[in-house]
Amino acid sequence: MKPLIIACCTMVLACAVFLTVGAGAQTAILANSQYVTFGMVGLSSSQTARLNAFGLPTGGPIIAGASCGVTFDFYDATGKSLKTGSTTVAQGDAVNFDLAWTDITAPTSNTTTNRVEIRGTVRAGLVSTSTGGTPVTPVAGSCSVLPTLEIFDTATGQTTLVLQQTTALSQVIPL
Repeated sequence: MKPLIIACCTMVLACAVFLTVGAGAQTAILANSQYVTFGMVGLSSSQTARLNAFGLPTGGPIIAGASCGVTFDFYDATGKSLKTGSTTVAQGDAVNFDLAWTDITAPTSNTTTNRVEIRGTVRAGLVSTSTGGTPVTPVAGSCSVLPTLEIFDTATGQTTLVLQQTTALSQVIPL
């Protein structure tokens, strides 16, 4: 009986390790109050960058008086903020935020080629509509978004690049 219990425990542990390693590749989903960044991409004078956030269905209501708040940020290669915006998204809906070439006042890259390196970040978390948008304590699984970064031709609207892979960033809580 004892060898059977040991064998079962070993199998359960192996399955847990396997599932944990496999789940590590799912970096694009934001749950609760997480913050992610995309890698650097080039943006030319004829293009627009767009950050998208799809509100993933969580199988139930968020919480009374709250919604999923999304903050979008674009940065240049030196970390300088280029544009920031915030909105809310409902489960099953999508929101986006654009950075046009005309939004960039002083590109830090080679301006003779009308190109700048940028990156986008997406932050999602619960916000209370009853407290004027003040963040509330997250409920596990209650606010999840799937972000993407898209580059498209401003004149035609044709997409030239879509990034889905993100890297998690730590959040600094002000004192």
